[in-house]
This record gives sequence, structure tokens and C-alpha cells, in this order.
Amino acid sequence: MKTTNNNQTTFSVPASLKIVGVFGASLGLIGTLLATLAYLPAHPDFSMFTTYLSDIGDTPGWPQVLFNSTTLIGAPIRYLIVILAVLRLSHLGAGHKFVNAILILSAISTVGTILMTAVPFSVGPTIHKIGIPLYFFGLVIWQPIVGVKEWELKVPRILPVLSFLVAVAFLVFFILVMFYEAGVVARTAAPIWQWMGFFISIAWAYAHSFVLSEGGE
Repeated sequence: MKTTNNNQTTFSVPASLKIVGVFGASLGLIGTLLATLAYLPAHPDFSMFTTYLSDIGDTPGWPQVLFNSTTLIGAPIRYLIVILAVLRLSHLGAGHKFVNAILILSAISTVGTILMTAVPFSVGPTIHKIGIPLYFFGLVIWQPIVGVKEWELKVPRILPVLSFLVAVAFLVFFILVMFYEAGVVARTAAPIWQWMGFFISIAWAYAHSFVLSEGGE
């Protein structure tokens, strides 16, 4: 935060991005870790190659409470991270059309996340399935757009690379889930890609929080 000469209080986008980004990424990481630990006693065969994140969120008791509550809290926080990140990119030369497009697409993803999390598949499969394409299609579209813009702006290459990797991981995951439902591949083909997408998303939030906050006021 900072104060102008006319006593109006404003905020620093870079500083806010760093604070919100680190908090949001840490919340997602810790929440998923705790939910997984709560899931393990009754599922000693747990593996990222066989267990979906949604399996943890759909398991009654502490796994569901921890995973779903932190995800629901984290969804709007992640959207705020995106808002701050694209505002920072606008300071570096990204246009208003870019900012507006990303905010709309990431809002769609956020709504999808909330629908999937608030209504587990076992409770409301129809609503849960509506949330899936909203989340994945929004994410798979806006992350590459951000990556391309970051590449054009010549920010550190780790940022666009992570943006592209998030999109690739979740796109592969979504395709494999569709293949599984069509009976083309086994259920175990997709989980690892969901976990990869999750961890890369966390890395994306941390990297953008630190890198884009450098040199800002």
C-alpha cells in the first residue's frame, strides 16, 4: 500500500501480486497436502498415477472437507492472482483487449472450479460435469494467450513456459478423460496429468508472484 500527496490511499500491483500470489499458491499446496494425508489411512494404495484429485474431494470426512474448502476459498484468490498478473503485464505493455479477454476467460474457469468443487460428482453429477468444461476450456484457452503475450513482452522465459505447460498438462488430461469415458483408455491413464497440471499451476502462481513483482512500485 502507498499514500499519495492528496491523502488518497492506493495499492501497488507488484507488491499485492507477491503477497496474494504466495498466499494463494501456498493455500492450494498445503490444502491439497493435508487432504491427501487425510485420505491415506483409508486408501494406503494411493498413487498419483491412479488417484484423481477429485477422488480425494469426493471422499467423505476430512479429505473432502480439507480439499473442497481450500479449493473453494482458493478459487477466487487464484482469480485475484490472475487479475494482478495481467494488470502487471499491462504495465509492461500488454493492451486492454488482452487484459479484458484474460479476465473473462479466467472468470469462466473460476466458475467451473467452484461448480466442480461445491458439487462433488457423487452428489450432483450433472452440475459437476457442467463445471468440468467451463474450467478446462477456459484454462486451456487463456493460459496459452498469456504465454504468447509474455513471450512478446520478453519477460523471463520461465513465465511463458509455465503458462504453456499448464495448458498442455490440462489439455492432455481432459482428452484422456474423454477417451476413458469412451472406453478407449484405462482410468489410470489420466490422473498423473491432473497432478502435473496442479503442481505446474502452483509453480505458475509462485513464479508470476515473484518475477512480476520485481522492479515494480
